[in-house]
Amino acid sequence: MLVQVPAQQRPPSAKDAERARRAKAIELIAETADTARGFKDLFYRARVQTLAADALWPHDEERARMIFRRAWEAATAFDKAEQEAEERESGVPSTLPITEARDEVLAKAASRDAKLADTFLRELLNEKKEDEKAAEQAQQPTQRRTPWREVSAAGMRRLALAYELLNRDEPARAAEIVAPVTNEGVSGDLITFILRLRERSFADADALYARLLERARSDALADANDALLLSAPIISPQLLVVVDNQGALQFRPVPRATTNALPPIAPPVRNIFYSIAANILQRPIVPRAGASTTPEAVALYFAIGRLLPFFEREAVQYVPGLRLRNATLANEIEAGRRERLDSQSGLNSLTPTRPGDPLRSQVDQLGRARDAADRDRIALSIVRKAAGLKLWDRARRSALEIENLGLRRAALSFLAVNQIADLLRAFAEDKEANFESMAKFVRGADAPPQALAWGLAQAATIAARKEDKESAAALLDEAAAFAARTPAGTEQRVAAYIAVARLAAGIDAKRAWELLPEVVRAAGAAEDYAGDDVSIEIVLDESHAEMALEPLSISADVFRLDGFFATMAHLDSEKALAAARSIGKDLPQSFAMLAVARAMLNTGLRTQNSGHRRKNDFAFIPSSES
Repeated sequence: MLVQVPAQQRPPSAKDAERARRAKAIELIAETADTARGFKDLFYRARVQTLAADALWPHDEERARMIFRRAWEAATAFDKAEQEAEERESGVPSTLPITEARDEVLAKAASRDAKLADTFLRELLNEKKEDEKAAEQAQQPTQRRTPWREVSAAGMRRLALAYELLNRDEPARAAEIVAPVTNEGVSGDLITFILRLRERSFADADALYARLLERARSDALADANDALLLSAPIISPQLLVVVDNQGALQFRPVPRATTNALPPIAPPVRNIFYSIAANILQRPIVPRAGASTTPEAVALYFAIGRLLPFFEREAVQYVPGLRLRNATLANEIEAGRRERLDSQSGLNSLTPTRPGDPLRSQVDQLGRARDAADRDRIALSIVRKAAGLKLWDRARRSALEIENLGLRRAALSFLAVNQIADLLRAFAEDKEANFESMAKFVRGADAPPQALAWGLAQAATIAARKEDKESAAALLDEAAAFAARTPAGTEQRVAAYIAVARLAAGIDAKRAWELLPEVVRAAGAAEDYAGDDVSIEIVLDESHAEMALEPLSISADVFRLDGFFATMAHLDSEKALAAARSIGKDLPQSFAMLAVARAMLNTGLRTQNSGHRRKNDFAFIPSSES
């Protein structure tokens, strides 16, 4: 016999549960954004609302726009306050506007809506006036006709924003932001961006290039340098070349970020280039008042000589006219100069075919050092670069050459932390490696407790992959013990517990939940901890910091509070949310709650890459403990 259950008594369906979960996550994001409106710190008032708007956008675009606008207002107030403070301190008006906070809002807004970003950009630059200035400059070409064709301030701002989007793997948005810059005409900076864009999206890059070609077609003032710059995507994607006002060649390398082969630019677009270039290269030289025409003749001669082989292969109809023009120009240039130009016309890269020692320049500098302090400074720069290249032996030898004992100790600690950061990658490449040897290396490293905690947690990860649960558990316990040895109330303690707990989540969820309260306590107790710190730094005293020139810092996503809470939310969002709410400080609580909400929405965690830091992040303080 069938019994009909009233609708109100039926258990909720999976769809109903999903709908309720998403609604809760959306309200959690809105709640966090509203809380951020009350933050006294204008920078973080802007940052948290920006992240909230970005997370909310796919689900409630109208509300997200409103939050983006509030974030922009807070960012504007912060930047202006910073500028006023700087001017008060220096006693003179600032020539460059401070835009740190607004840059962050712009980047996130641009990844969601180019028109919204354009609105903010115009407010930032007062772009209407910039456009008017650019139009005036177009009427007075000598103000802009430098060899590389400098872009306006508004154009440079667009390019900077587009590069941020490119770094976030959003090439279509980046191209959309840059498109108005083509109205300024050909420039080295714009061509370089197109080449970079091509490595991520050749379709977007080629469309932008075609748009620039059409702009060049209508430019009556385009000359040999415009043709040379426009030729780069077709004949020398790794090298730009122009001729300066004295007739000397200038080069700008554009190293490839990837070794993947890219498809050539489509034939129709190539044909447009050859048509425009042929027209430019056969125009008569316009004499400048009181100036020689020799530099223009040299530029044309070099450009034709450089491009002629490509015309001969792809656009033969223009070859007779170009050869005739080149022969005429040759008569205006003395033989020795022609030979030098001819010898460089085929150059398409400055990268040596056999790369030499990547540390050679610093080693040469070391040989010319003036005194011990200078030698130590250069040796430290070698340690920094060698560690970045994972040339561990070279880095250690250079560190041991540092005479100042404190600086040597910091260099060795920096090297050890870099090696610890590389453990999982090294294991992936060396299948013979084992977790016992990794753990032994970590225990013997001259590094602070939080670095050792991180390293041992990585060794536990390897033990778990080897299915040795007992050893993995023991290594996690040892890692947690090192985390407990970090000073209470410091960011180092937060970093240590986050690293251990986050790696523990991939080994034993129960152990991760046991460590979660330690993360919460540490985050709430650290006085200056904001919750968005993502890198670590070896702390140097004032004299050593002066010698180092820049901080000895290491980026490590494993220390991200939001990343950790996202990981825990994927295990149990309700428990993770309760823990996030229990953090006793507004800022880290906000970052944790946004991470939980994102996980509930299954939107993933977008990398926070602002490019700006208001303070040094996690600091690894050299310690005698091992």
